[in-house]
Amino acid sequence: MKIFKKAASVALALVIAAGAMAINSWAAEGLENGTYTAATITSYLNPDTGKTDDGGTANTELGEGMCRSAVYEKAVIEQTDEGAVITMRMLLYSNLSNIRFAVQTEPKGSYEDVTYVILKESSSNDSADIKFTAPSADSYIRVQMYVAPMGRDVCFYWNCDLSTAEVSDGSLDQQEEKEEITAEEPGDKLTDISGHWAESEIKSVVNKGLFSGTTETTFEPDSSMTRGMFVTVLGRLSGEEISGSCTFSDVDNSKYYAPYIAWANENGIVNGMSETTFSPDSPVTCEQAAIILVKYAAYKGTVLETKSISPSTTGVSEWAKENVIIAGKAGIITKQNTNGYDYTSAATRADVASMISNYSEYYGN
Repeated sequence: MKIFKKAASVALALVIAAGAMAINSWAAEGLENGTYTAATITSYLNPDTGKTDDGGTANTELGEGMCRSAVYEKAVIEQTDEGAVITMRMLLYSNLSNIRFAVQTEPKGSYEDVTYVILKESSSNDSADIKFTAPSADSYIRVQMYVAPMGRDVCFYWNCDLSTAEVSDGSLDQQEEKEEITAEEPGDKLTDISGHWAESEIKSVVNKGLFSGTTETTFEPDSSMTRGMFVTVLGRLSGEEISGSCTFSDVDNSKYYAPYIAWANENGIVNGMSETTFSPDSPVTCEQAAIILVKYAAYKGTVLETKSISPSTTGVSEWAKENVIIAGKAGIITKQNTNGYDYTSAATRADVASMISNYSEYYGN
C-alpha cells in the first residue's frame, strides 16, 4: 500500500504530466512517518548539470548501465519528523573501494559528505548494505568510489523514487526471497559470454561466487586477469575467512585484493615480484597461474591426480616447467586455457575461469 499525503500526491501527478524525469521533490512531508521500500533511480550524469563528474565515458547508455549495476533496485526508507534514514545495497562490492557518500542539502544545492554504516556484507551475492541519514527521502545521493576492473574512480548519482514507496518491515532480504523463485543465476545475466569457448566454466565460477562480473551483465572474458584478481578468486575458493593487511609497498590496503594477497603470500601460495613489491595490477601469465594453483593445492593438502596427458612444455620458462606439467596432468590447465600452450602470455579472465572451474570440479576447494 502506497502512503502519501494528498498534497504530495497531487504534486507528483503534475510532475508526471509535465514529463519530468527523476526529479527530487524535496517533500520531507511526502511520506508519513514509518518504514518503506522504494525503487532506486540511478544517473551517471549530474542531475543538475547534465554532465559527468568523473571524466568518464561520454556514452550515456554505457554509463547508466555501469552505475545501475552497482546499486540494488530497491532501498529502505525510515521516515521521521527530522528526515529520512536510508538503507541501500551496493552490488559487485568486492570490485569497489574508497566508497564516499554525499547528500544534496537542497534542490540544485551543494552536496555534503555523510558518514555511513555498513550493516552487513554478503560474499554469496557480493554486496554490502549501507545505512545513512538524508535531509529528504528522495534526496539525491552522490557516490564516489574506486572501481578495480576499470582502474579508476567513478562518480554517479541516485535517489529513491517515492512514487513506488510501499510500507515494509525494512528488510531488503525479504524482497529478494520473494523474487528468488524467478531470479536468474548471476551467470545467466552475462550478455558477453554467449558462444564463448569458456561460457559454461564462466557461468559455473560466477554462480559459485568465485568471480564477479565487471558489471551485472558483463564479464569481459578476453580481458587480462591481474595478479590481484587471481589471488582474490583463490581466497574465495578456499572458503576461509580472510582479513589482514599486506606489507608489499605497492599494495594499497584499501583495495579489495589486499587481504587476499597477504593471505596467499603468508601461506606460500604466491610470491611477490620482489621482496617488497607484488605488482597486483599486472596480468598473471598462464605459467604463473599454473604454479600458483599447484602451490594452492599443496597448501590445502590436496593430492593432484592424473586426469590428463602431460601437456606440451614448448616455450614454458625453465623455472615453471615442473609445475606446469603437474597442473596439466592434473587436468587444471589445458591447451585452450593457456592460449594454445603459450605459457608466457597473459591469462585472460576466461582462461582463469576455466582453470578454477577445472580445479573445483576435480578437487573441490
